[in-house]
Amino acid sequence: MDGEQYGLRERRTGPRDVPVLTLLVKRVLDGCAWRPVRAEFRFDPAAPMIVSVTLAPARGPSVLWRIGRELLHQGLFEESGEGHVQVRPAPGQEGGIAFLLLASRQSSAVLELPVPALAEWLEGTYEIVPAQTEGESLDWDGFISGLLDEPRRRAEN
Repeated sequence: MDGEQYGLRERRTGPRDVPVLTLLVKRVLDGCAWRPVRAEFRFDPAAPMIVSVTLAPARGPSVLWRIGRELLHQGLFEESGEGHVQVRPAPGQEGGIAFLLLASRQSSAVLELPVPALAEWLEGTYEIVPAQTEGESLDWDGFISGLLDEPRRRAEN
């Protein structure tokens, strides 16, 4: 992460021309202390309700979080989410910064996100799969048959 600036972004394309957004975000430690963390945001039209976020700190292993796309988008502008994943705009920042709060059994983290870059990227995902149409691309029959077939597989084993 040497030589990178906070909020620096790079656009690449992945499978099926879906944009990948790479940001250098801040992990808030306490008060004014923070550490840079590389965050990669990925969107797969086959799972349009989810944004995959890979967090790669300078030291330590990468961590993958799957966050609801609508929760993430809404949280850039107003409080969103509860429990393990919450997003909210930073007070007094007028759309410049939002906080992503992540919690698991082992640890928790507060990340400072640059709203303009993330909002622009999310708008691009909504051009690929518009809001309220996410369920249309899901294979509900396959999902349900998989659920119904699972107990049968367990019984056979």
